[in-house]
Amino acid sequence: MVEREGELAGRVALITGSSRGIGAACAEIMAREGADVAINYLHSQSAAEAVAGKVRALGQQALVIRADVREQQQVLDMVAQVEQAWGRIDILVNNAGRHPADVRTIEEMTLESWTAMQSMNLTSHLLCFRAVILGMMERGWGRIINVSSHVAQRGTFSGNPFYVMSKAGLHGLTLAVFRKVAPKGVTVNTVSPGTIDTEMTHELLTPQQMEARAKDTPLGRLGRAEEVAEVIAFLASPRASLVTGQLIAVNGGQYV
Repeated sequence: MVEREGELAGRVALITGSSRGIGAACAEIMAREGADVAINYLHSQSAAEAVAGKVRALGQQALVIRADVREQQQVLDMVAQVEQAWGRIDILVNNAGRHPADVRTIEEMTLESWTAMQSMNLTSHLLCFRAVILGMMERGWGRIINVSSHVAQRGTFSGNPFYVMSKAGLHGLTLAVFRKVAPKGVTVNTVSPGTIDTEMTHELLTPQQMEARAKDTPLGRLGRAEEVAEVIAFLASPRASLVTGQLIAVNGGQYV
């Protein structure tokens, strides 16, 4: 990671789905830049605690919170816990999401699958946005970064078409809200990663598929979680004060 001098000093960041992958990398780089970090997880407390340990080793405070971000009350309780500990939330990274467990055509997909995919990948982001936005607007400063996927731009995915729809909806959320909150000093942006070499990717793809994805990338390799986190940290920083309503692709040229 690129070392910087405390660009987020004194800020409080809430990162959903931050026990591993891109979320964990965001927690570490934001701590390096001076932010205290709330680490949200659903399944693995030990993984979340390990990320918290890295944050604390960098001299910042960490708060580990289990919450299912698909559930409104759990989101509200999570935000209240962060605000009780640190008084506010300055940065929200809407990172939690799920990949499809099955591979089907749109004609074969069930309504239950649709509901599950939208709930995790889109509704959860809306719930988190609504839970933090009033406080950000009242304080006159805030950063919200929604983490989408390059499949939303490509419009194709050899898995679940509902996943494409849900990820495309994230930038729709950004576009729907950024104008209203901009006069209050809050920016909202979308980051769209390509295929990133994370634990989740290894769970979903075979080594042969991973190799094929790398060859499909003009840079000739998969991305690293910290490379996406660097862009997210930039959008959270003062240097990105004029950037809002944007879709930022971090994909090695997989989609232009």
